[in-house]
Amino acid sequence: LAFGAFLFADVYLIYYLLFSDGIILNIFFPLLTIVVIGAVAILVNYFFEIRQSNVIKNKFASKVSAKVMEDLLKNEDNSLHGQSKEVTVFFSDVRGFTNISEAMPNAKALIEYLNEYMEPMSDIIMKNEGTIDKFIGDAIMAYWNAPSDVKNHQDKAVKASLEQISYLKILNEKLQKENKPLIDIGIGLNCGVAVVGEMGSSGRSDYTVIGDPINLGARLESLCKFYDSKLNISNFMKESLKETYIFRFLDLVKVKGKTEPVEIWQVLGFGTAEAKLKEELDAYHHAIEWYKASHFEKALEAFKRLESNPLKTNKNIYKMYIQRCEHYIQTPPENFDGVFEHTSKG
Repeated sequence: LAFGAFLFADVYLIYYLLFSDGIILNIFFPLLTIVVIGAVAILVNYFFEIRQSNVIKNKFASKVSAKVMEDLLKNEDNSLHGQSKEVTVFFSDVRGFTNISEAMPNAKALIEYLNEYMEPMSDIIMKNEGTIDKFIGDAIMAYWNAPSDVKNHQDKAVKASLEQISYLKILNEKLQKENKPLIDIGIGLNCGVAVVGEMGSSGRSDYTVIGDPINLGARLESLCKFYDSKLNISNFMKESLKETYIFRFLDLVKVKGKTEPVEIWQVLGFGTAEAKLKEELDAYHHAIEWYKASHFEKALEAFKRLESNPLKTNKNIYKMYIQRCEHYIQTPPENFDGVFEHTSKG
């Protein structure tokens, strides 16, 4: 635009001198200079855009799907700038990884084994428009709605998580045939406003997310083993979901480092519960209501019936509430609010 205005001004000046004062100027060299300057400016701008595109490609090539990358390149002006934004964060971890690593014959075999698990898990996240943040040993951290906007990002994170859990059945069948250790995972999901952007030093930086919602997501994943759950979400996450899922309430807790209680929910699958699972969940949630209302004797009876079911779908949760009810019957609490405080991360 500036180049066009400058060219127009030059032509107007020549025209004015010619027809007002009868002065004829040699315009070849001035025009040549203008054209050269314009061409250089266009080239500089072109190479700057190429450089910006390469920066984005280098940062996100292995983190996002081709579709997300295309969106980033179209809207690259603010892609890497720090900002506060609502995101959904994902943490997953392989259960008993220390024992698995000890069972491997050598480091090469362990890496190949891990990659056999990591690759399909990463593909599922990216297929559902997630961004891979990092791999930490056997753990994966990912997030949705950054750097580019993702519609219904909470549902897409749950969908990806359930798809991973489902795919593990296929992978474990293959591992069993190869006489390799089977893989079991725990996943934690949370959503909230976090800080997203390029972080680090001048020598080494990365695009990532930080904040309380991220820390809570990590806590939820670490509590999967405690509750015998494969997929834990917070009440913030549950309230944001648009699709229908099968849920089990797990606990109302204060996690380490937090003062406000958080509801933890287990996601069992898509749709609605049917048949035996529906009966079990209905009976369990009735028992939870008695527990919350301090009717510990009634709750205890219900939890014991659930625990005695040989086809129960959770190995830990009923025992946990039986122990709590027995404790509160022996030592009645004052002003019971149903909150349990976790003093450790796991």
